[in-house]
This record gives sequence, structure tokens and C-alpha cells, in this order.
Amino acid sequence: MKLSWKRELLALSILVATGVIAVYYYPLLPDIVASHFDIRGKPDGWMTKMSFYFVMGGSIVFVYMLLTFLPFIDPLRKKIEVKFKNVLLFRDVLLMFLAAIFALSLEGTRKGILNVDLLGIALGLLFIVMGNYMPKIPQNWFLGIKTPWTISSEVVWKKTHILGGWLFTLSGVIYLICAVLKVNNLIPLSAILATALISVVYSFYLYKKLEDAGGSQKG
Repeated sequence: MKLSWKRELLALSILVATGVIAVYYYPLLPDIVASHFDIRGKPDGWMTKMSFYFVMGGSIVFVYMLLTFLPFIDPLRKKIEVKFKNVLLFRDVLLMFLAAIFALSLEGTRKGILNVDLLGIALGLLFIVMGNYMPKIPQNWFLGIKTPWTISSEVVWKKTHILGGWLFTLSGVIYLICAVLKVNNLIPLSAILATALISVVYSFYLYKKLEDAGGSQKG
């Protein structure tokens, strides 16, 4: 696995853009800002402006560092190496989403209400992209649908992520439709919870099926 400045240009540009957004909004915000919003977009949690910047901005930098450098020390790094570009692309999409959420949160704090429709669209697009790339993620310890059974079996990992990819894509479409039609956010949230539950149960079912049949757990 190798990193190049050319390949990192997009991710670094997202970090710089996030910094520019933060600088722009800083003088526009009060000393105490909304740190959390309910499903209707109304503030229901507060913290100091500096703390908010540290948590939100710091989380974006943390995700970049985590998904960029953890693959190099992952026990399954040899499997990651052949598909490292997929991991980096997944990282870039997640960074774009987090930067968008940061900007939406800052604007929501400034206005006193979060635009939940735009948030729903952003989440929908994120899950659709995640769903499409999920089957391409190699078996690893830090990214993907990690259960005891997917980590223990390459076959279970692959099949679970194929199903999970379809489910995440479907959840993303539901999120987009609900955001456009301004439908209650509990519907897409229920779809995401169902996706997570089905993926976990399916990975256990596959593992036990292979185990009972005496089949190989290697792909």
C-alpha cells in the first residue's frame, strides 16, 4: 500500500474547505451554540462555540487519519492492499458527508433551526454510495459490517456485504424519498436499524450454515 499526494488531493481539499467554512462562520455565531437538534431540526443540546468547533472539526480530521493510516497496521492488511483504492474512496465520500453536516450544523446554529430536509438528502446520498461500494470493501478490522462471523469467515464477509450493500442502497433511496416528500424521519431511521439488524443476523446464519455443512470459510 502506498499513499501519494495526488491521490490525497481530494481528501486534503475537503479538510481545507472545512477549515474555510469554520473560519467564515466563527464570527457569525454566539459564544453558546446548538450542538444537537431533534428530528424536527430544533436545537435540544448546547455547548460553547470553541467546544463545538473542536468536536465537529476534530472528528473530521480524526476520520481522515483513522481511515488513511489504520489499514497499514490492520492484521488483514494484505487483503486490504489489493483494494486499498476502494477504502480511500469510501473515506473520501465519508469526509464529504461530514463536511456537509458540519456546514449544515453551523448554518442551523446561526438560524436557530437545522434544515432536516437537506440532512435527509445528504444521508440518503451517503447510504446509496456506501451501499454501492460496500461489496468492494476487503475483509478488515475497522471498516464495514464487522461481526464475529464476518471477521472469522471470508465467505461470510463477502456475502454479508453484498446483501448489506443492497440494503444500504435501499435505505438511502428511502431517505431521499422521505426528504423530498418531507415525510417523518422515523421511517428512514427504521430502515437503517432494520438494515443493521438484518446484516448481523444474516452473517450469523451464513456462518452457522457453512459450519454445519463443513464447508470452507475462505473465499
